[in-house]
Amino acid sequence: MVKQMQDKFNKYLVEYFMILSCAVILDPRYKLNYVQYCFTTIYGIHASDFVQTILCNLRLLCDWYIKKSKFMSSSLVGSSNVSDNNSVDSNLHQHNVNMVDLGGDYDESDDYKRKISI
Repeated sequence: MVKQMQDKFNKYLVEYFMILSCAVILDPRYKLNYVQYCFTTIYGIHASDFVQTILCNLRLLCDWYIKKSKFMSSSLVGSSNVSDNNSVDSNLHQHNVNMVDLGGDYDESDDYKRKISI
């Protein structure tokens, strides 16, 4: 009976790892390095398999979000009261898209600290 309970627990744990890991990666305080550390601590040499699965799913989520946001923005173009000549917003958005790095050391708190020190 204990073996059955352990198997069931492990099954659900793996499913929740995916969701929790994505949330941790999206949190600017932790990012991917923290998830890699935790999985290495738990799974040892098999950690890279879990991390790659999480990264793949996170990229799928980002791709879905980009497609969805492009669809929503294109459907709002005709109904917008704001002119489309705002190149600053467009350039800022493109800069943010170009800066997306799922495995990097980017931390939004660094940007905040730089802004308040100026």
